[in-house]
Amino acid sequence: MRETLALMRASWLTATSYRLGMLMSIGGLVVTILPMYFVAGALQPVIAERITNEGGHYFGFLVVGVLAFSFLSTAVNAVSGAVATGIGTGTLEAMLSTRARLVSLIAGLVGYAFTWTAVRGALTIVMAVLLGVRLSAAHSGLAVLILALIIAAYFAVGLMAAAMILAFRTTGPLPQAVLLLSGLLGGVYYPTSVIPSWIQSLSSVVPLTYGLRALRRVWLDGVAFREVLPDVLTLAAMAAVLLVMGVGAFVIGMR
Repeated sequence: MRETLALMRASWLTATSYRLGMLMSIGGLVVTILPMYFVAGALQPVIAERITNEGGHYFGFLVVGVLAFSFLSTAVNAVSGAVATGIGTGTLEAMLSTRARLVSLIAGLVGYAFTWTAVRGALTIVMAVLLGVRLSAAHSGLAVLILALIIAAYFAVGLMAAAMILAFRTTGPLPQAVLLLSGLLGGVYYPTSVIPSWIQSLSSVVPLTYGLRALRRVWLDGVAFREVLPDVLTLAAMAAVLLVMGVGAFVIGMR
């Protein structure tokens, strides 16, 4: 734990030395949320019927989707980015030669990225609530659990990308392809029911499909856990399989 916190502190000190960049990142939330609010209001009459089981309010639908996708993006890119930086600066070998456990090193290398994403996510939620989104406070714990399962599923992809960096010095198209397919087929900006039938079946192999559907029903509709249990179990199973594959790939890459 000490090693993890030390690496996170180092990353935080580096990031805070560029204050303008952090301020622009936070200011970008306003630039993102406000247009989203007005566009969602204009499209609400058109799409309301399609999202009756996922909140019914399109702005809330979008906010939850964008929030989950931000964590997903961090999960996919954080590990490979940290490994690539370590290789480029020559610090990776030095860290691996210490007594710190590999798990602690990985957690420390990606800890800041997830912390900063969480801060931005919290600000997004606050802004959304101020603009009228109603979230079920009683189900927030369950919502965090579902979000954690989404992160776990895509963190496995991040481990695979890091393994490719270790072995080939490039991730290839893997991260971009996963993010693109998840964004298009996972229901981030629109419900999966509006996807054309000839490609809709592909959404069933995207973990985000099950995660977002369960997350929106729990957080926006306030449904009981048993009503989203099938989606949560499917997401958990996919996350478990992907984590085994991701850890295996990373171990092979390290060797």
